Amino acid sequence: MLLAVVLLIGCGMGTLTQSGSQQPAQTEEQQSSEQETGSGEMEFLNDFWKSLFIGKRELVVGRSLDPAKITEFWYTYDAGTNPPVWQRYRFYTENGTRWFYHESRQGDHWPLTEADITGSGTAQLSGEEWEQLCAFMEGGVVRKREDADADGSAGPWLCLYWDGDQSMYQAFTFANAEGLSRFEEFCAALKEK
Repeated sequence: MLLAVVLLIGCGMGTLTQSGSQQPAQTEEQQSSEQETGSGEMEFLNDFWKSLFIGKRELVVGRSLDPAKITEFWYTYDAGTNPPVWQRYRFYTENGTRWFYHESRQGDHWPLTEADITGSGTAQLSGEEWEQLCAFMEGGVVRKREDADADGSAGPWLCLYWDGDQSMYQAFTFANAEGLSRFEEFCAALKEK
């Protein structure tokens, strides 16, 4: 751990310049680009320090989790209302192909089971549709699953998987309610394919 701290400090020191050295003038665009890159690096380091010292590990899609590494996403809504409502969406990759699966259940009892499936289907996704999915996830947070996640609410329950996730940090939350709403509209449109 001490070695990691020394390396991080050394990398940071390597970017400092001596006050006496002459630097070529930078355009506003170059300065803005450097500030954005520096900001992203600082956000990543903040995530790293939180996980290391606080034990709170949260990964932000697009910041500390590359959307290109996403391999699977599950959405499940399960409400014990009258009548009960159950909906599942699954996005996944299989042999290099991207897929969308949906399943709806209806019945007069709760919980609804597989015997209550009233509609389901699978559709192959285009590259643009997969990119749209990743865009909805941008800024969302992935955290460790906890027992409190199963508190009896209807959800939706969201699980995100990616290359290297190690089955630890999968509970996903959209960046805001609008992102969730737009995602649900996107899924409803895909169901019609």
